[in-house]
Amino acid sequence: MRRALVLFNQAMRWHDNLLLSEQADFDQRIAVVLLDPDEYLSTQYGMPRASIQRLQAQLKLLLNWQQQWQHKRRVLHIRIGPTAFCLQQLAELYDADTLIAAEPTAPEQYQQLQHSGLKLKLFDINSLLQHQLRPDLATLPKSFSAFRREREPNLWVQPPEQHAVSAQFYADPSLALDTTALDFISRDHQPTAALFNEAAGLERLMQFIWQQHAIIRYKQNRNALDGDWNSSLWSFYLANGTLSPCYIWQQVLEFEQQQVANESTYWLRFELLWREYFRWQMRQHGRAWFSKNAFRPPLDFSSPQADPRFELWCKGETGLPFVDANIKMLLHTGWMSNRGRQNVASYLIFELQQDWRLGAAFFEQHLLDYDCASNWCNWAYIAGVGNSSARQFNQIKQALTYDPKGDFVRHWLPGKTATGSLVHQPEPQVPVQEFWLPFLQQLKVSS
Repeated sequence: MRRALVLFNQAMRWHDNLLLSEQADFDQRIAVVLLDPDEYLSTQYGMPRASIQRLQAQLKLLLNWQQQWQHKRRVLHIRIGPTAFCLQQLAELYDADTLIAAEPTAPEQYQQLQHSGLKLKLFDINSLLQHQLRPDLATLPKSFSAFRREREPNLWVQPPEQHAVSAQFYADPSLALDTTALDFISRDHQPTAALFNEAAGLERLMQFIWQQHAIIRYKQNRNALDGDWNSSLWSFYLANGTLSPCYIWQQVLEFEQQQVANESTYWLRFELLWREYFRWQMRQHGRAWFSKNAFRPPLDFSSPQADPRFELWCKGETGLPFVDANIKMLLHTGWMSNRGRQNVASYLIFELQQDWRLGAAFFEQHLLDYDCASNWCNWAYIAGVGNSSARQFNQIKQALTYDPKGDFVRHWLPGKTATGSLVHQPEPQVPVQEFWLPFLQQLKVSS
């Protein structure tokens, strides 16, 4: 009797999930999810890999997925420990020789699967371009613009598919949790943690597209710093694999066909394509993305050295209100708008002259929608390493444009009492940049 483990990390959903379907090569399959402490409790450049918020959200998601299996009278194993060790242990228990899983983009996760010693059968269920649409990494365009030009004119995305839960899934209920997992759950599970499961993702998708019709105004609203319907917030669910990108794409196309197609509906698909490009870039260059200049030779994996300016940036205490307010929002909520992310990244890299990898690691620690490819490739994109040119932002100009009355800054920095746009005035200790000067003058005029 041939048995295989099925790893549902980045695949905790019932819709458009090939991992659920029958596999003719096997008689029985054993469902499992893992939480590897190295990805959450170890350190990176002296910082924890994950905040307690992010750890608790992941743990809650695993437990919720196990409950969903129980409701279907099925068994899902939860294991907490080194990935390769846990997989080897389960394979021995069930006499399995193969691992079926969602194909990861993070080099570290791919290596962990390889180190299990099991035969790997990977399905890329979290990309738009799957199966016969899969790009050739050897000829992947060097820029997103070239990638977009190559793909977009006749872009066909893998259509989402419905897969019934295979009757092959088998397990001993007594093995669903081991003592290590039980101890970890009793210590770190927080019932009030955020839950980014499939039901929440599908509900957000339906609300944003079909109920609120927020998709119609997305391009105009996407740069807002907060607000319930200015961002789709799909990134939380895409990062966890609880929402299929192909299903999102299909829903946007159906809305365009049934309701209206405009710049905003197109822009959502445009951003999904950006996400897609970074996934393939991460697979193409792998670990080289974590070099100081990304994959530009010579590779330099030496640890970046932070100074006190980085510590102040991490606390939201640089003295530049627009940057500090965005950092405070991240620390409090585990989220930051795309506009905020670009500005705080630019300030850290160019004005504070810190290694971009420090910022990427800080975002990895705190973002509840952390995705390896999107996070590290976007930071490299701002820094101008890899195949990008540097993108420096003018934070005062940006503040006037996206927080003209200063309401966002006053909300996250309640100690600021200045009225109107004067709240964006840098504190005295902040070195004033020459290119800020015309916009600092506007603060005085518009107050």
